[in-house]
Formats: sequence, C-alpha cells, structure tokens
Amino acid sequence: MTTKQFNVLLFILFLFGLNAESATINTTLYLNRGQLFTVDSTALPYFAFNKSSHYSSQSEIIRLTTADVLIIKVINTDSVVHGFDVKRYPNASKIINPKDSIIDTLQFNTQGVFIYYDSYQNPKYRYLGGAGMISVFNATTDRKFYWNIQEHQTAYNNLLIQNKPVDWSMYTPDYFTINGHSFPDILNDTLSRVNGVVGDTMHIMIANTGQSIHSMHIHGFHGKIIYSSINGETGREKDTFPIKSMETVIMEIVPDKIGFYSVHDHNLMGTTGGGLNLRGMVTLMQFYK
Repeated sequence: MTTKQFNVLLFILFLFGLNAESATINTTLYLNRGQLFTVDSTALPYFAFNKSSHYSSQSEIIRLTTADVLIIKVINTDSVVHGFDVKRYPNASKIINPKDSIIDTLQFNTQGVFIYYDSYQNPKYRYLGGAGMISVFNATTDRKFYWNIQEHQTAYNNLLIQNKPVDWSMYTPDYFTINGHSFPDILNDTLSRVNGVVGDTMHIMIANTGQSIHSMHIHGFHGKIIYSSINGETGREKDTFPIKSMETVIMEIVPDKIGFYSVHDHNLMGTTGGGLNLRGMVTLMQFYK
C-alpha cells in the first residue's frame, strides 16, 4: 500500500468513526390541549407536547447525544393555529395549522440544554405550558435529572385561553412547579428527584420555560455550572443558580456526604402554592453510601 492509499484509508476510517459517534433520532410530538391541576387541585388551562395524542401536563424531554441528528414531527391536535421553535437554533420556527403537522431536521453539535416551544403568539402558548427541553450531552454513564421550571397565575391562564389580553408588568404568579408538579407531589417525579451514591457525578438539566427569574438554591452542597446559555456563567461553583426566563443550565453535583437535602426557589414566594407555604418549587435530594 502506498502512502497516499494509506492516508485515504485513514481519512475514510475517520469519517466512519464520526458517523459511528452520532445517530439519527426520529421523534413525534403531539401538541395537546388540557389542564394543569395544581397542588391544591385548581385546574388551569394548559398545553403540552406529548408522545401521543393522549394529553399529559408534562411536556416530553428529548434526550440526544452530541452530534445526533433529530428528525422531529410535530402534530397540532388543536382546533387553532400553533407554532414550533427551538430557542437559539437558527431558522427552526414553524407555523402548524389546526390538525396539521410539520417535520424539521435539527442537529446539535455541542453539549447543552435547548428549549423547544410553541412560538405562535409568543409568549401566550409557551406560558400556557407549550414548552419542553432538548437535552444534548456527551456520551457518559453519569446520572441525569431534568427540571422544567415554571410559574403560573390563575387569572392569566383563564384570560389567555379566552384570547383576552394580559398585562405582563402586573404579573403575580400564585403557583410554582418543576415538571408540572409542586411540593410534596414533586417527590414522586423520578425525572427530577435527585438521588445517588456519595462520590457519583450527577447532572441536572434545567430549563426555565416560565416568565419569571427563578433562583434555585441547594442546601448542603455547591454545584458547578458546566453549561449555561447565559454568557459568563459556565465554570462557576455556588449554591444558588439564578435562571432567567427561557434560559438553560446544566448543573454538576458530586455529593460528599449522605442524607436528605432540600432545593427550593430562593425567592420564598416561589415556595408557595395558592398562598400556602411549602406547596411550590421545593424538592429533596437524597444521597447514600
């Protein structure tokens, strides 16, 4: 074999290796209309992106490995126009007519968390629950957890679903959720409930799909930001993580002691639900030997 032939072979093997590292992921999402039942059983008009036409208040989490190609079909099951877009992904915005669908092909070459959402009349339908996360992570065996954090104001949900205007400058939320749940119901959510062995590396994918800033405060530990959609945040270690509306973070935790530790919105209003304390954006972490 000549040197030239050898170099060509190496190049082919290199390309094959790149292709072997990535995969094509086919996903179908249904944009469904339904209700979010709060911790005190208040019913709020709501939307979600689900894996089937059966409504669930928790929008689907799409999990990818870096460089995967995502072929996504979105079906609008509603009787009105909706949209689809991905925050910080160029030219992804689409309009979806009633009972119609769109197909988009996306590729994420860097690690991160991305928000997909209903972009029609934004922030209307996104605020009404039409938002989820795309988690893109390097291929590792670490433990991963997912927090889609949001807040809700009963009166605004009821006005928006009737196509009536709201004044966002007067926005005063009365419910606060992680993955559509509040404390204590959130403790049954295995996607968000952080648990593991002391010394393990764990990653929490966080997306703020609401309208307000939420500062997630961890008791007992400092976390490290290994990804942030806000410039300048990556690499910082701290116990409180302010996350703006439509921003995302990957937080790394390596616990050094056993026990139960609380996590909550550092704005204490965010720990309430319907005016009652410890009925909001509060959860627990558990670590053991």
